[in-house]
Amino acid sequence: MKCSLFIMILVVTAFTHAQAQDETAPATPAAKERSIVVPQDDKPFSVTKTEIVRLTGKGIAGAKITAKVDGPAKIIYANLISERTNGSPVLGPGNKEFEIKPTGKGKVTVAITSTGPQADAKPVVTKYEFDVK
Repeated sequence: MKCSLFIMILVVTAFTHAQAQDETAPATPAAKERSIVVPQDDKPFSVTKTEIVRLTGKGIAGAKITAKVDGPAKIIYANLISERTNGSPVLGPGNKEFEIKPTGKGKVTVAITSTGPQADAKPVVTKYEFDVK
């Protein structure tokens, strides 16, 4: 009985101490900030070497979406996008975001190709062009 009481006091003390630490902790930890450029059309634009360009390839479920970069930049992330409505996955889209980081100055061209899953699907290519200052 004494052992159970001791354990109960120990648990309550640990819980109270953890709560006190949570209340003094910052609301959000310091996060590394990045500058992301998201073009809303296919017109040429400029970025700095420290900015990241985010381009979205769109397609239906099962589409193959790829990106090809020409110029002083590289793809650092390819993000598969899974949308939710009313807490449930949205059926249909199979979008993918590409994050592109400049590696030097100059003109960069990115071609995003989306090919549907159908056997006779024709690839749709969208080209983006930007200049790294």
